[in-house]
Amino acid sequence: MADVEQSAAADGSANGSDAVNGTAARFVFSAEGIALAYGSLLLMALLPIFFGALRSLGCSKNKNASEMPETITSRDAARFPIIASCTLFGLYLFFKVFSQEYVNLLLSMYFFVLGILALSHTMSPFTSRVFPANLPNKQYQLLFTQGSGESKEEIINYEFDTKDLISLGISSVVGVWYFLKK
Repeated sequence: MADVEQSAAADGSANGSDAVNGTAARFVFSAEGIALAYGSLLLMALLPIFFGALRSLGCSKNKNASEMPETITSRDAARFPIIASCTLFGLYLFFKVFSQEYVNLLLSMYFFVLGILALSHTMSPFTSRVFPANLPNKQYQLLFTQGSGESKEEIINYEFDTKDLISLGISSVVGVWYFLKK
């Protein structure tokens, strides 16, 4: 994307670039490199949206048409600025109290877990087609409830199968590799 030219600088800097060992690095941009960079950014922005929209069409066909769509009430809209301000203030305090290493570790772990789950969910349809039909495909359910008896309330009810576990394992290997290699 960019070629680096090394040149000796008399004063240690050249055109706003940092000097390293008496030489300054200057980037020369080419039209092909810029086109490649912007094309890559455009594809990385549009492809997840496109495939997500395709997957959501399949999910919307499976849902019951009698369900009411979710709406935002005026009370929710009035509370949003207050909640957003408190969240931003909490983040500000978090960054002020904890050192940069802990913040980086927390963000790395956050993206590690979410990346594994997102990759696993994305790979799930492909693993269903790739693995043979004679592979035993047992059904599992992750169920968390709160309370007991009549006041029992479902918190999480997630159903998955063996092929989902295989895609989770493959995604975990990719996630650990990325976490170690960056």
